[in-house]
Amino acid sequence: MEKLPKPIKYPHLCRPKNQGLRIHIHGRGSISAAGQHPVAAWETYLSGQPTWKKTPDASLPVYPVEPDPNAPAYRYAAERKHGRTAMLAIMAAEQAVREAGWEDQDFAILVGCSRGPTGEWEKHFTEFSATGRLETRTSPSTTLGSIGFALGEYFGNRSLASSLSVTCSSGMHALLHGIALLEAGMADRVLVGGAEAPLTAFTLQQMQALRIYATRPAAGQHACTPLAKTPSGMVIGEGAAFLALSRLPRHLPSGPNLSNTLPSITGLGFSRESGKTATGISPEGDGLLAAMKMATDGRHLPDLIIAHAPGTPKGDAAEIRAVRKLWKNVPGDPALTSLKWATGHTFGASGPLALDAAISMMVHQKAIYLPYPNYMNTPWALGAVMVNATGFGGNAVSVRLEMKP
Repeated sequence: MEKLPKPIKYPHLCRPKNQGLRIHIHGRGSISAAGQHPVAAWETYLSGQPTWKKTPDASLPVYPVEPDPNAPAYRYAAERKHGRTAMLAIMAAEQAVREAGWEDQDFAILVGCSRGPTGEWEKHFTEFSATGRLETRTSPSTTLGSIGFALGEYFGNRSLASSLSVTCSSGMHALLHGIALLEAGMADRVLVGGAEAPLTAFTLQQMQALRIYATRPAAGQHACTPLAKTPSGMVIGEGAAFLALSRLPRHLPSGPNLSNTLPSITGLGFSRESGKTATGISPEGDGLLAAMKMATDGRHLPDLIIAHAPGTPKGDAAEIRAVRKLWKNVPGDPALTSLKWATGHTFGASGPLALDAAISMMVHQKAIYLPYPNYMNTPWALGAVMVNATGFGGNAVSVRLEMKP
């Protein structure tokens, strides 16, 4: 049998041009178990208090969102019978667009989601199994694309409105694609982020089948403990976060929760590995290491890394090994943290939620420490922060933020 030729590699096409990269963040929005918006989430992070709830049968911990039913975005989603994933996406995206002042502007939309509108899919499949019949709008409401379409409809934009899935790094891949549009001159403004509503019996059973789900802790204890000396296991949550991005700077008004500028994106890294594990992530975290090196691109290491760290023993250990390799021959230990103790693992929304937390830390110049025994070192300053995300298939993304005028 004739052997296939080896694929041609084009390094100049496979690496982002981080030299001189500066993508400006004009606005942000988020919703999660930590809070209905970035300010509320910041207060939760500062408090260090547990935010998890019990599933209806009280068997498992989860991190649900309790959205404000009076919020205009919530009412809009309810009136149009959008699923929960689209509803969370609209609520977070509306905050970012409003802060950016883009209400009357056109912009491209890219949203990442690991599971898609799984709640809608499961509801309609259950209906079909019982009756053999389906509602008219079953097909469009159960596609991954329905999330992007819902956002495009809400904002009335005429530019691209797209959804994509790369498992738990979906939201970060949406950011990569959005920045590619900006750098190629195919868009002047992009709204990028992730949304996820996976708190369904089917999804919970999938995580239990992987044997990585945490047990329910005692009241007052944290359910998910990423980077802990004894990791808890994964606990899933729901949420969404979005960033309004452009190559043009915008100065925001000063206020109690904002500086006059937000940090910029100055480095991107991505990689894929084929580790012989269920997740595709190698024990040494080789894909994450490659992504972090690409995002750093020969510059000084970040002051803080917000790890993907899902709270699983193997996943956390692989990332810690990768970070220590990045810090090889550098004095001192790396500063690592995670916010999944407050949000749970929100799959495709986890990367954007971590970026939102990173922005808050940089604006306030205050790192959020893990509220339980851990390996975290204390950063001296927060001039540069890197956020990691990885997922099934060994797909890893690292994004570097810098607080420069």
